[in-house]
Amino acid sequence: MVATLQQGQIAYQLKASQRCSRLQTPQATYEQESAWCREEFDGLVCWPPTSTGHTATEPCPDFLQTANLSSVSRICGPDTSWERSDTLNYTSCGLDVEYSTALRQQYEQIQDHQVSSMSPVHSSDAQFLIELLQECHSRRNHVTLPEGLYCPLTFDGLSCWNYTVAGETAILPCPYFVAGFDPRRLAFRHCMEDGNWFRHPESGLSWSNYTTCVDMEDLEFRQLVNSLYMAGYLISVVALCLSLTIFFSFRSLRCTRISVHVQLFLSFASNNIMWLIWYKYVIADPTVVKENGTWCQALHVLLQYLMVANYMWMFCEGLHLHLALVVVFVKDRVVMRWFHAIGWGLSFILTVIYAAVRGSRPEDSQRCWMEDSHTQWILTAPVLISMVASTIFLVNVVHILLTKLHSASANPAPLSMRKAVRATLILVPLFGIHHILIPFRPEPGQPGEKLYQVFSAAVVSLQGFCVSCLFCFANMDVHYAMLPLLKQLFGSGFRRESAITAQGANTLTHSTRDLCV
Repeated sequence: MVATLQQGQIAYQLKASQRCSRLQTPQATYEQESAWCREEFDGLVCWPPTSTGHTATEPCPDFLQTANLSSVSRICGPDTSWERSDTLNYTSCGLDVEYSTALRQQYEQIQDHQVSSMSPVHSSDAQFLIELLQECHSRRNHVTLPEGLYCPLTFDGLSCWNYTVAGETAILPCPYFVAGFDPRRLAFRHCMEDGNWFRHPESGLSWSNYTTCVDMEDLEFRQLVNSLYMAGYLISVVALCLSLTIFFSFRSLRCTRISVHVQLFLSFASNNIMWLIWYKYVIADPTVVKENGTWCQALHVLLQYLMVANYMWMFCEGLHLHLALVVVFVKDRVVMRWFHAIGWGLSFILTVIYAAVRGSRPEDSQRCWMEDSHTQWILTAPVLISMVASTIFLVNVVHILLTKLHSASANPAPLSMRKAVRATLILVPLFGIHHILIPFRPEPGQPGEKLYQVFSAAVVSLQGFCVSCLFCFANMDVHYAMLPLLKQLFGSGFRRESAITAQGANTLTHSTRDLCV
């Protein structure tokens, strides 16, 4: 009769393995270590260091009902090798040979990551697999054996394959719990004519065909979307670095408004570079996601920090325009201190809270934190609030420009100010569109889902490029700051073409000087 597994069974296996690895050969005979069998955990029992020719006796695993009531023994051979674990008799613990072997094999799969090559196996995942194993072997008492030669009931680590007549192929739905598998597809396992399950020619192990579980068309599309993200981020990084070079190269561009642009560009460039690293070394390598190392979790947190910083500096853009028109007397040094506190400081505080909360939730701390989590609202909510506040600021600025500072009035707004407002008005919905469209995101496989993914990849990855175009490449201040350099490089031909705009340059330079003071 198969013993009933308790809830803490997998916790026993994993913890017992760790404790067993810390056991050492007795200190007094350390120099004669060759006369001892070293410690070993076979998936059920931890066998301590034992001298050759002796028998070790250990209690049954404590997850069994027979724990502390019965024991099991194992011989340490003269060659310092333990008796083979597959020959051990656990019937005294309430486990028959087939079931104890299956438990040991399942543990070996977990330890060797044979199962987790497609999905990381953590404590909860391993518990789930053990429960599947138990459910599979309990079927033996409830099914009728087929007539003639047949393959035995077996659990391959993912699915339970029933008794199958020799020469036939068993069919099961693909496991729903494996990332990347489509449960609507079918997996196969062939029973050979001799009543043995088919063995893979390379590994020599019995093999289930799960290759049909992956939707290759969908996989290719996901890879295309990832390539679009990487291409867009790369374009944005080049544009942002060029813009930053321009801003740092000309003294006439050193003012509060440009300083805010520079900080926004720095946050964008850093974020985009980190995203390129994320796609190159995390998304493209399933092993990294499976291992869920500390460095990839830290990279995720850094990405979230820079994302929030992007939006906070966008908020500072709108706030600066508002202050420039509404608050006449304000010290630039004081304003920039507040902007740095909001753009970098507030973003840091929010990210620390997010990381602390999510890190305390084991179910949200897997797969390099790349899956959606409810804790994301700790960051998303402030971002949405900043977008709403930016919109309010800009609506008020536009109202002032259209009424009190109309171009026909005695005190018109500088041309550069009006262009800055126009650029910011374009960027606010561009920045917010990714969040605005979240409630309308189609479910995977639904019509429009692919179009949404492509649209999202283009909009999100090219935001840095759009910022560069609107705040640098299309910035009149930048044009006229570069005018002397362009004249020097291109000579008289460029002078003739630029002479037409000379008067406009003088006017704009004067207005820019007023705004930068």
